[in-house]
Amino acid sequence: MNLSVAENAEKKSEAAEGYGINWDTTETRLKDLKDFLMSAPQVMDPERLQFLNEVYEEYRGESTYYIRAKLFERVLTKKNIFLDGNPIVGTLTGVRAGVYAYPEWNVAWIKEEMQMAKMASLGEMKIPSETKELLEKTYKSWKGRTCIDLNNKLFKEKYGINPKPFAKAGMYYENVSVASGSGIADYPLVLNKGLRHLIDDVKSRFENCPNTLENKEKHDLYRAMLVTFEAVIAHSHRYADLAEKTAEEESDPKAKAELLEIAEICRRVPEYPARNFREAVQSFWFIHLAIEIEQMACATSPGRYGQYMYPFYKKDIEEGNLTQEQVLTLLKFQWIKHLELAEYQGNSYALTLSGHTGQSITIGGVDKDGNDASTELEELLLETQIQMKNIQPTLTLLYHPKMKESYLKKVAECVRGGSGQPQILNNNVVIQRNLARFAQYEDGITLEDARNCGNFGCVSTGVCGKGSFIAQEDQPCLAKVVELMLYNGKCPVTKKKVGVESGDPASFETFEEVYDAYKKQLDHLFNMSRKHSDLSQMARLQVVPSVFRSAMYDGCIEKGICEEAGGTRYSQVNPIMTAGIDAANSLLAIKHLVFDTKQLSMEELLEAIRTNFEGREDIRKMCQEAPKHGNDYPEVQEFVQQYYRDVDSIHHSQGPDCFGYRTPLDAYSLSYHNYFGALMGALPNGRKAGVALTDGSVSAMPGTDHEGITALIKSGAQAIDTVRYGANHFNVKFSPSVLEGPAGTRTLTSLIKTYCDYGGSHIQFNCVSSETLKEAQETPQDYSDLVVRVAGFSAYFTRLDCGVQNEIIKRTEYAQ
Repeated sequence: MNLSVAENAEKKSEAAEGYGINWDTTETRLKDLKDFLMSAPQVMDPERLQFLNEVYEEYRGESTYYIRAKLFERVLTKKNIFLDGNPIVGTLTGVRAGVYAYPEWNVAWIKEEMQMAKMASLGEMKIPSETKELLEKTYKSWKGRTCIDLNNKLFKEKYGINPKPFAKAGMYYENVSVASGSGIADYPLVLNKGLRHLIDDVKSRFENCPNTLENKEKHDLYRAMLVTFEAVIAHSHRYADLAEKTAEEESDPKAKAELLEIAEICRRVPEYPARNFREAVQSFWFIHLAIEIEQMACATSPGRYGQYMYPFYKKDIEEGNLTQEQVLTLLKFQWIKHLELAEYQGNSYALTLSGHTGQSITIGGVDKDGNDASTELEELLLETQIQMKNIQPTLTLLYHPKMKESYLKKVAECVRGGSGQPQILNNNVVIQRNLARFAQYEDGITLEDARNCGNFGCVSTGVCGKGSFIAQEDQPCLAKVVELMLYNGKCPVTKKKVGVESGDPASFETFEEVYDAYKKQLDHLFNMSRKHSDLSQMARLQVVPSVFRSAMYDGCIEKGICEEAGGTRYSQVNPIMTAGIDAANSLLAIKHLVFDTKQLSMEELLEAIRTNFEGREDIRKMCQEAPKHGNDYPEVQEFVQQYYRDVDSIHHSQGPDCFGYRTPLDAYSLSYHNYFGALMGALPNGRKAGVALTDGSVSAMPGTDHEGITALIKSGAQAIDTVRYGANHFNVKFSPSVLEGPAGTRTLTSLIKTYCDYGGSHIQFNCVSSETLKEAQETPQDYSDLVVRVAGFSAYFTRLDCGVQNEIIKRTEYAQ
C-alpha cells in the first residue's frame, strides 16, 4: 500500500533514530576510536600462537585441510572478544590494535629480528614478553616445516642449487615466505543467501561424495569447510551473547537499545541473509574479518562494495529507515574496522609493503550490459574517505567515458583531500585484459564476467567473486639484472655468483651486445624464479591451504578443490615485477654515453659505478642527464616499449604457470623499490648505491621528467602494453594549489581522460608539497596523520621507512 507524501515524511522523521544506534554519541565515539588507533602502538597478541601449538598437537594425523579448519575454529571460538564502542563488532585479535603472528610461512625472523624495532601498518608494533616466549617455542617446533623451508628444500633437491643466495642478493623476493592475500571474495553470496545456505549445499556434497581414493581431497575439503562455516556462525553468536550480557548492566536506555540491536543482528548474520543495510554491513564485516583471520595478508579486497551493498542501502533510504548522514556515519565506523587490521611477518615484509593491507574497494565501472554502474552509495564512500583520511580501506575508481561529470567532481574532491585516493584504473583496459587473459581457460570467460572486474590489493585486477591470485610468483627486480650484466653474473653486494656469465661488459663493442647480455641475465632470473615459484605453490598447498577463503570463491565448492590448487573459476598467478624504468634508463644511459656519443668508455663507466661515483661526480652528472623515460622523446619511448615487450617475451618463454596457463606480469612496485634499492650498488642511470629505485612501472625516475605534465602523461600511458601486462603503476605528484577550485577539478579530470585515451591503465596522484613532506621528516610529531600515496596504496608518511619517504619527496612536483 502506497503512503501519502505526508505519511512518508512522518515515517522518515520517526526513523531519524536509524535503527537502535545511539546517534547522539557517534561523533565522539568515532573520534575516540580513530585517536586510539593513531596513537597506541600495535601489539602482537599471543592467542593464535597458543592455539596453533595446541591444534597441531591435538589433531596430528588428520588431513591438512581439517587441521587448518580446526585452527580457524579454535581462534574464532576461543579468542578474547570485546566491545569498544563501535556498533560494528569484530576484531582481528583479542586486543585493540592487535596483530597475529603467522609462523607457518616463515619463522626465520623470530630468531634473527627479535631485538629489532618492528613496524606494522600504523607504526611501531610491540611484542609482549608472553608473546616472545611463545614465538621462541613456535620457532623450534616450526623450523624446517614452514612454507619457505619446504620450498627451498624442494628446489635444492630437484635442481641441486641452494636458492637462498638469489633472494639475498635481491634478484627476487621470496613471496612464499609470507601469507598471501587473494582477491575479491563472493561477499554478495553470503549477504543474500547466508552461511546456512552454504552449509546445506556443502553438507549435501559431502554426504554424496563417493568414498573412493579419487575423491579423498574433495572429501577432506568439504569436511573442513563445514567446520569453518559453523565457526564463523559461532563467532557471531559469541558477540550476540556479549552484547546481551553488557546490555543487562547498562542503565542508559539508548546505549542499551544499541547493544540489544547488536545482539539481534549478530544472532542473524552472517548465518542468514541480511534484511537491511545495517545487517548487511555487519554480515560483510564478519566475512571479511574471517577471511583475514584465516590468513591475514595484503590483498583481501572488498571489491565492488558500492554495487552489492546498494540494494540494501536503497531499500533503507526509500523506506526511511536510514538517512544518508546515518549511512555515512556507519561507513565511518566501518573505516575504523579496516584501519585496525594489521600484519607483521618480518622486517623484509614490512619494508616491501610499508604496512599495506590491500583492502581495496572498487568504485565506478560498468554493469553487465556495459552501462555506467556508479551509485549514490559510492559517492558516500568517497565522502567517507574525504572526512576520515584513512589509509585503509583504499578506493580504486574504474574510469570509463560514460561516467557522470558530477561523479568525477566528487572523485576530484577526494583526490584534493591529499590521501592519494582514489587511484584510477582504465575500465576499458581492465575489461580487455580479463578477456585476453581468461580466453585461454577451459571454459573461456563471458563478457559479463569480464565487466565485473575489480582491483585486488595494490593495482592488480581480476573478476569479482570468481578469481584470486593466491599463486604469487617470486617478485623479480629488473634493475638487479642490469647490475648482474655489468658484473658478469656476480652480485657486487653479496659477492656471490647468482647470475650467468654473459660476458665482460668492457669487451662489448656494440650496444646490441650489452642488450643481449642483459636479456641473457633476465632469462636466467625468470628461469630461477619460475622454478622456485611453482614449487612454492606446492609448498602452500601442503602446508597452508585456505579452507574458509576457498569457499568464498566461485568454483571451489563446485569442484571440491581449494583455492591453492586452482579451484576458483579464474585462478591467476601474480608475479609482481619491479624497477623496469631503472633498468630501461640504465640501458639507455649506456647506449647514449658509451656507444652513441662516445663520451665515456665502458671501462670508465664501470669504474665510476664500482666506486659509487665517489670522486666522479662528473660522470654521475652525465648519467643523470642522459635521455630518460618521462619526457615523451620518441627514441626513448620506442626503446622503453621494446624493452617491456622483450621482458614480456622472455618471461613467457619459461612456459606456462603452475596452473598451466600463460600468465601476464604485473608491473608495479609496492615498496619493493625501496627494499631492492637497499640491496644494490650504483646504476648507470646515476642512482647511487642503497638508494630507493624508481616507484611504479611507468613513473619517471624522480626529478628527471622535465618536459612538463603532458609529456609525462603521454610517456606513462604508452610505455607498456597495458592489456598484455596484468597491471602497471603510474605516480604523479601535484602541488595542492594546482588542484584547487573548479579549475583544479577540470585539470585533474582532463588529465585522467587524456591518460586513459592514450591507453594508460593506472594513474594516481599525490596532492602534497615536498616542503610539507620535508617538514614532516623534521617534526614527525606534528604530522602523525599526514597521508601520502606510495604505490597502489596510501600510508601515513611519518611511519614510512626513510628510504620511501625520501623517494616520495624527490618525485617531481608539478606546480602548474
